[in-house]
Order: sequence, then structure tokens, then C-alpha cells
Amino acid sequence: KMNKASSRSHAIFQVRITRRSWAMGENGGSQKVECRRSKLSVVDLAGSERVKKSGVEGMQFKEATAINKSLLALGNVVSALAAKK
Repeated sequence: KMNKASSRSHAIFQVRITRRSWAMGENGGSQKVECRRSKLSVVDLAGSERVKKSGVEGMQFKEATAINKSLLALGNVVSALAAKK
């Protein structure tokens, strides 16, 4: 059977951090020296549903198929982003 407690959804939480270093300029003003950027991504994916093993039918079958399809699409997006240089 399918897990009844699962939300069956994906979540992505991203934190972007920017660090800027400043130095005193010649005329007393500040001058930007360095800028570093970081991004932390936390991903929570719905688990794939094994339709054959769970023996689901009807609406639950459609739901399990949709979950698996969305996981495949998300995997393709992650692969494309990782391949981008």
C-alpha cells in the first residue's frame, strides 16, 4: 500500500549568502575589494512509488504514476543544471 502519511510533494529550500569586503579608499571613502557568493540548496523529494509492489489501482495508481513522472522531470532538471558550466 502507499504511505498514507506522506505529503507526496517535493520541496526546495535555497539560502543565498553574499559576503562583501570593503577597504578604505585614498580619499577616506570605502572601496569594494571582494565579493563572494554562496548558495545552499536543501531538497526534499517525495519517494517514488512502486506501483507493481504496492498493488494500487484507480486514483491511487494515477497518483503514484504522477509522483514517478514528477521525480523523473525533476531528475532531468537537476542533471541539466549540473551539466551547465
